[in-house]
Amino acid sequence: MGISRRAVLLGGVGVVGAAGTYGALTPRGRRALGWTGPDGVVPDVEPVPVQPMPWGAWMGAAGPAVLVLHGRGGSVGWWEALGLPRFLNGCGFRCAVVDGGDDYWVSLDPPVPFEAALGVSMGGFGVLDIASRRSVKAVAAVSPALFPSWEDAQRIDGFASREVWEAHEPLRHTDRIKSPVGVWCGREDPFHDPARRLAEAVGAEGSFEHGEHGDGYWRRVLPDALRFIAQRL
Repeated sequence: MGISRRAVLLGGVGVVGAAGTYGALTPRGRRALGWTGPDGVVPDVEPVPVQPMPWGAWMGAAGPAVLVLHGRGGSVGWWEALGLPRFLNGCGFRCAVVDGGDDYWVSLDPPVPFEAALGVSMGGFGVLDIASRRSVKAVAAVSPALFPSWEDAQRIDGFASREVWEAHEPLRHTDRIKSPVGVWCGREDPFHDPARRLAEAVGAEGSFEHGEHGDGYWRRVLPDALRFIAQRL
């Protein structure tokens, strides 16, 4: 049996010391080793009702409406798999979960009135873009996929043109974001640096603990993001 690259790396930790190795590793290296913090757990409670709609679904039966935007390639089903209907139990609001596609959320005309917004990854970009154009009671952006330059944005092929990206990239319009904002993004997330830059520019709450761009981290911080919204509704 051959020795895996992971085993070699872990062996190296024992030689030079875990703390020293951790500090020397890039975020990509820490992701490879699984040094990204614990995965979140979906609570073992009853899920709120999910009512399918032509534009997506309502999650929850009563309370103020919160717009919810998924990441690229996501859907209502993706939010259900993440555990949102269970995380919403006891939150006191309901979510308008919108189905989208692979193109970034820009110039979105929400299908319902809403008082706050929650988004993950591409959805984090979308809710911050909305906050730059209108006032809401709370905006929670989890691992927002932001791009400091057009060259960065081009790589994901999610915008119709440079002009569209420039008009909607939240990093370019932080002066227009006046609503209360919460940002959560893991240190091992490729979007960590631009997310932190935006958070500092708008005086956001939230956290930047260890975590990568994935379900384990999102389940870990989702309760905090929902609590941030609930406290402002």
